[in-house]
Amino acid sequence: MKSYVEVVLPLPLEKTFIYSVPENLRSALQPGKRVLVPFRSRILTGFIFKIKDEAPEKEIQIKPILSVLDEEPLLSPSFFQFIWALSQITFGPPGEFLKAALPPDFFVEEKGKIRLINKPEREEIKKQFRKRYRQVEKILNLLRPDRALSGLYLQRKTGFTGLTSLLRRLEELGWVKTERKIQLRKRKISSVQPEVAQLNLAFLPTPEFELPLAAVEKSLEKKEFKTFLLFGPRTRREEFFLSLLRKWGRHLLNVLILVPEMTEISSFLGKITGLIGSRRVAVLHGELSAGQREAAWLRIWRGEADVVIGPRSAVFAPLPEIRLIYITEEADEAYLHPSPFYDAREVARLRASQERAVILFGSSTPSVSLLARARKESALLDLGQIQEKVRIISHPSAGTGILSPELQRLISQRLNSGEKVALLVNRRGYASFLSCLRCGHIALCPECRRPLTLYARKEKLICHQCGFSQARWKRCPECQSSVIGTKGHGLEAVEEEVKRLWPVARVKAIEAETLRGKEKLMKFLKEVEKDKLDIIIGTQFLRPHLNWQKISLIAVLSPELMLAYPDFRSGEKVFSLIRRLQEEMVLDGQGELIVQTATPDNYVLRALAAGDYYEFASAELRFRRFLGLPPWKSLARLVLSGHHLRSLGRQARIIKTRLASCSGIEEILGPSILPSAKGKYQVQMWVKAGEKQKILSALSSVLKESRPFPTVEIIE
Repeated sequence: MKSYVEVVLPLPLEKTFIYSVPENLRSALQPGKRVLVPFRSRILTGFIFKIKDEAPEKEIQIKPILSVLDEEPLLSPSFFQFIWALSQITFGPPGEFLKAALPPDFFVEEKGKIRLINKPEREEIKKQFRKRYRQVEKILNLLRPDRALSGLYLQRKTGFTGLTSLLRRLEELGWVKTERKIQLRKRKISSVQPEVAQLNLAFLPTPEFELPLAAVEKSLEKKEFKTFLLFGPRTRREEFFLSLLRKWGRHLLNVLILVPEMTEISSFLGKITGLIGSRRVAVLHGELSAGQREAAWLRIWRGEADVVIGPRSAVFAPLPEIRLIYITEEADEAYLHPSPFYDAREVARLRASQERAVILFGSSTPSVSLLARARKESALLDLGQIQEKVRIISHPSAGTGILSPELQRLISQRLNSGEKVALLVNRRGYASFLSCLRCGHIALCPECRRPLTLYARKEKLICHQCGFSQARWKRCPECQSSVIGTKGHGLEAVEEEVKRLWPVARVKAIEAETLRGKEKLMKFLKEVEKDKLDIIIGTQFLRPHLNWQKISLIAVLSPELMLAYPDFRSGEKVFSLIRRLQEEMVLDGQGELIVQTATPDNYVLRALAAGDYYEFASAELRFRRFLGLPPWKSLARLVLSGHHLRSLGRQARIIKTRLASCSGIEEILGPSILPSAKGKYQVQMWVKAGEKQKILSALSSVLKESRPFPTVEIIE
């Protein structure tokens, strides 16, 4: 009797593939093992999902698997179930999630090199390739019969687009030959880390922890799925979690800790290893080398480490029967993974529900939707608020300097005392746009029809949507006037004013583009640590990287620009950004946090001035109830991307028409154009329904026939 296997491949496809099994490999079959399989002209690594004795009903050509790579299954049935459930709620391909979940070396590579077989005459090349014959000539001149060359080498030497299709055509003509070789990597399994002496740290439960600890312990003892919101300053939340860890000791196995940024791992890791020893703890993240990541993954898989800490990708750690998941900063957007798209917070919730685990969402500024759910389910663990208030300075946005006289005075005081100052402005470049003061003509992107941002240092106008750039105007292209004005100050304009006001101060302006690359970032951080800078100007990109305890005065400039962003969560994001800055700097009477704004009466800024998160949350929830937004309604954000805007628009309209006919869908907004990403156009739509399940049901029926497949974000 023949055997067949259903295989999941690491491809952006939402189906499994059937392969036959040779007689000599039948005894090695087990779900969760890796297999090498032929797929079109390639050889890929897949995972056995199911073993079947019956051939598929359809008359199709079934290829055999080539080999079984593992002695034991790497993936358990429960992990497969988790990946499949994740695929259903995110509408992402399961193979892509498997690829994100596993070390890259688990996927065996097929190396292909090209060798010249027969070099034809020029007339034959012209006949076969016409307009591209010169490109083919260059490729054939590079190739040799005595030495095979890699496709990567040819791409680097030629720079041609569509090189793969050209090489495939040359192989069909018999002019070249591709020599394929499977590269199996040898594994070096690192030994177990030495045990660190366990310290008897005094994390005894304080009276304020007794009731919250009892609630969590009750759910742990019952082995039930339960979600808690751990509300309070970071230091108190850490004390609470360490108290729980210390009290349960070795009885609390398989704990997953997620942090939003790499920089937050080290301090928390030191406290945990000091409490339970390093042997039980593993760190898992994407910046590890391939070998380190594989060694850490295997330690967890073997059960040598049962406490895992890491950023969003650690949510896929191979921990069996997770008992507790702790998400340290629930409101941080760093938990969103772009491709394949997933929200690590929702992935953690799904995993906890499937394994009947307790999940703690920690934050001093939780999303108001989570707060509403926690109150409804009696799952709010309140450890208190930050007591400090934010100082608000009112300053008009036009007709005066960028920095108010009061803020200038405060900065001068700090500089005279030899202290550091940081200014945060969330607008890149020098000005939002350039315009002619005579005829009113505005510099617009020819592709997107949006205003171009002026970068004074580069003397360029740049589109933040598609990347288009052109030289800065010297004269208006419409009326030839030389009277050109700017509108909306950016980071470079703030730097210019700061250098004019304090010419002796050591000033540095920083944005994401200027610190691209780890070496540049490390160099900047060393400058801060060694007191080589007096004033640092930057965007919110700085927040997770800078040691804010070195800064005595932080001024957030014009937060109304962020509040005006077309996102119903903008108020939540601004409150969270400023509130977390309070936690990360010294507020002991020496440090001070200032917000300079033209809209001091905004409800977000009033709540910050009062130092009360609950005041902000109450106002935000009233606003969302009035507009029918989460948590009172459920939303889905669909984003389609591709190289042809017209076809994307057509596809979006088809999806919208089909969704409109589905029961339970209340409103559809869009489609609208988003900024381009990685050279691709993007189109988005918003879908509203009373319940999450109604959106999932509608999308499941509509998106089956959709190509290209959109990215889907569900917001409750």
